Amino acid sequence: MENIIYKIDPNANRNTALQQASNHIKATLQSKFGSSYVISADAFIDADKNWSHEIQVRQGNKIGAAVGLKWEKSNPNVVLLDASESSKIGNIITISVLLLFLVIGGYMGYNKIEPFAFLPGYRIAAGLGGLFALIPGIILVFILKSILLKGEKEQNAQLVNEVRQVIQNISANNI
Repeated sequence: MENIIYKIDPNANRNTALQQASNHIKATLQSKFGSSYVISADAFIDADKNWSHEIQVRQGNKIGAAVGLKWEKSNPNVVLLDASESSKIGNIITISVLLLFLVIGGYMGYNKIEPFAFLPGYRIAAGLGGLFALIPGIILVFILKSILLKGEKEQNAQLVNEVRQVIQNISANNI
């Protein structure tokens, strides 16, 4: 999906303009979805060369969308917005499974356990073993997410589309 452009005031302080943009988007989402969804945002950090921020729209642990805000110093008058699926259960599955496979692969590489016994050195073998182990981990994440979040897939897709429409309207009114 393509990014949506949100223009910020070029004459204002960079951090103030980004904070205002974030607050405006969060307030608009709150007014649209606040009665049936929980709207939350990451802690605001000051912008350096690149800056990103995320606002979540969630209902329970399995249903959710996230609005990503991204600003780059190379294009200082624009914040790029994007909506994607983001459920708590999906995030927990992804982080826990990938971390587990990374640690097991690193351990197997470091201790020269097959199938990673061919890897050179100890530190390099641990790093490469962890990276190689991420491949089946990614596959397992997709399988687990499709099984555990099967019933909510349609509702998540609908929520992401509604959030995308809201941020497109915000962007259209901003230009």
